Amino acid sequence: GVTKTTFYNYFESKENFACAVIHRFGEELHTRIHHRVEGSHAKDVKRHLLKIFDAWDKMFGDSAFQGCMLVGAGVASGDVHDPARKAAIEIKRSLLSVYEQIASEAGIPNPAQFAMRFGVLVDGVLIARHLYGDQKEADEARKMAAELIDSALKEVK
Repeated sequence: GVTKTTFYNYFESKENFACAVIHRFGEELHTRIHHRVEGSHAKDVKRHLLKIFDAWDKMFGDSAFQGCMLVGAGVASGDVHDPARKAAIEIKRSLLSVYEQIASEAGIPNPAQFAMRFGVLVDGVLIARHLYGDQKEADEARKMAAELIDSALKEVK
């Protein structure tokens, strides 16, 4: 264990510790996702976006993984001013930026809207995988994401 004195030498409060843990999780998540979608461009945007689901599948396959810390922190507190919730939202928004950038580079009209819709699918699968503990919902979300991507790519001129 760690003594209180040692703990507070590194963190001003429990909230600061929670934020540090959330930010660390976010950094790891960004690394995994960027690794999966590196070099995405219009001709393979679908494959690269669907690889985001692969990144999450890999995490869920790890016995040490206990669910998405961002979703947990985001819903655990009803207080919109909670530092951990704010940290989780900040990271989720940065993920939406990644999705939006990929959509924009592919020429998808209204990439911000696409990113939001794609993000809702990703968040939904995270909750379902954690709640039900199986792959069925992930498979359905992946199919829905593929349909969303195909529909958006049809609008590319």
